[in-house]
Amino acid sequence: MLHKILKLHPLLSVGLFAYIFLLSGLIVNFLQLLVFVFVRTFSEKWGTYLNGYLQASHLSIFTFAVEWHCSCRLRLFCDDATMEYLNQEHTLCVCNHRGEVDWLMGYTLLERLNGLKGCKGLIKGEAKYLPVVGWLMWFTDYLFLSRNWKRDESIIAQTCRLWANYHPTFCPNYYVLYAEGTRFTPAKHAASIKFCEERGIEPFRNVLCPRTKGASEVISQLGESLGSIQNVVFGFPGEEEPTVQTMFAGKKTDIDIYIRRVGTKELAGSDREEVSNFILNQFRNKDDLLEYHKEHGRFPGPIRPIPRRKRSLIFFYIWALLTIIPGNIFVVWLIISKCYKMILLISLIYVFGGIAAHKIIGAASLKKSSSYGTEKAK
Repeated sequence: MLHKILKLHPLLSVGLFAYIFLLSGLIVNFLQLLVFVFVRTFSEKWGTYLNGYLQASHLSIFTFAVEWHCSCRLRLFCDDATMEYLNQEHTLCVCNHRGEVDWLMGYTLLERLNGLKGCKGLIKGEAKYLPVVGWLMWFTDYLFLSRNWKRDESIIAQTCRLWANYHPTFCPNYYVLYAEGTRFTPAKHAASIKFCEERGIEPFRNVLCPRTKGASEVISQLGESLGSIQNVVFGFPGEEEPTVQTMFAGKKTDIDIYIRRVGTKELAGSDREEVSNFILNQFRNKDDLLEYHKEHGRFPGPIRPIPRRKRSLIFFYIWALLTIIPGNIFVVWLIISKCYKMILLISLIYVFGGIAAHKIIGAASLKKSSSYGTEKAK
């Protein structure tokens, strides 16, 4: 029944998703706080694991939208060696930032690999102050960067010491890094080409020139605790790239993901400059792979079957029941009590909240992405 309601109208769909996400998020944040105080204080291992599991349960609202609401077709391309090690070790996922749904696709892939509870990212420092999402990330030990190297160097060292204590057999972690620092747009691509030409680097065609300093520091600080580096490439086989707005509206989406594992033993003894060149070469490889994808409508190599699991569906309906039923009971009580002004107020809040959520999702479109790296931003 709820599944059909979500298909009725994009505004209704976004409003309902926003309602469930925000209320369930506050519940998760509260539970994470309890775990942080009463479990992690005595056992960092179990506290980290439980908060990671709570993260996975909440992010299942996103993966539900991708897998069940808009019936995403996800194709994974990787070789046998990469497939063998998936979800078996701590790994740094170096991704291209092609569009606004890359993170959604990454969450969906990790959900299918049962790795969502170990997902951690390198993200802007301001994000930790965001209610629900930012607090969830803080409790699960994301690395928050200020884009000031003097500060970030110590933040990276501190967080990586914490990450290095995690044991991969208990909960393998995926450290997600978008080294380009921003989404790919024509304006930013032009700025990237100019940047490369000024420094004698061959310009990239389908990616932006990556920032290698932070990634090199992370790899160096994690040391032997990091099992591999995954070269992750997102591609869209359709004529139009999906947006967050179209996905939450229920439009069917196709996505291709290419992954290739590089063991950190191959970088043993490398200094930071050599690691930086390694990352630059990984982006050169991404560039070639995306060019291949343009020509052939797919990445090279075998397609690995990774069917969707019912866990995201189950978690979504659990959160829906925990948030919608109490809300309906409250509305019924208001009707019985003849509190018509309060009913009108709640209705207006829901309508305007849905409109606001719809606008916020629309504002995430590529045309309105960050101005970082463009001439205007200088």
